[in-house]
Amino acid sequence: DGRQHMTQEAFLTFLDRNFNQLPGNAEIELERRETGTHWLSDLTFQNVPTSFSWSGQAISAEAVQISTVPSRTGDLDIVLRYYEEAILDDSDSTANLQAEPVAQITLLQDVYWFEWYARDGRSLDYTEIWDVRGRLPVQLELRVKFDENSEEIVHHFWIPPKLNPETVMRSQRRAAPAQRQSSGGETRREGDRNTRNGSSTERPAAPRPAPPGGGGNRPPPPGGGR
Repeated sequence: DGRQHMTQEAFLTFLDRNFNQLPGNAEIELERRETGTHWLSDLTFQNVPTSFSWSGQAISAEAVQISTVPSRTGDLDIVLRYYEEAILDDSDSTANLQAEPVAQITLLQDVYWFEWYARDGRSLDYTEIWDVRGRLPVQLELRVKFDENSEEIVHHFWIPPKLNPETVMRSQRRAAPAQRQSSGGETRREGDRNTRNGSSTERPAAPRPAPPGGGGNRPPPPGGGR
């Protein structure tokens, strides 16, 4: 019905917005397993402290996971899990494999199928699993059929390139003194070159104005006396 369609559109818009705003140091992992009737997946994002708020519920989390779980009807529920601890190994943290989610929200219920694929930016191939640390896929593809009688929807989400803001700041701080030194050296070399060529970088003195009265002598003091 119309309400269900609006919920589905809101879900895809929610994913679009959050994927486009992932921070530069985010990590992504895609896991997939077969249960006999469905493929279940866990799509994990780490270092995303303020991403993936749903329906105005702002939750700060170290990691967020979009998971498919079997529903009571035999289909799939799509849940969003929030973790206060790292659940992936990365350059700044070690995964706590025993961590429990501090919150969980059911985004969609009774979905017929729901499958993720990650696209490798080097080979441009799609893969069912992504576990590359320090490098993100360039794109995530979602294949979803919301119910048995609906058509399959294929939606692509572009992922911003990985860029650690701390690394950028360190690079800028290192580059600033070098730029100032390079600028000063160039000025000195320019002055040396002008001197060797016999020219001067100093502004020539402006001509002095002629004294009043047209002569070269001072005007007489007031009263005409010496």
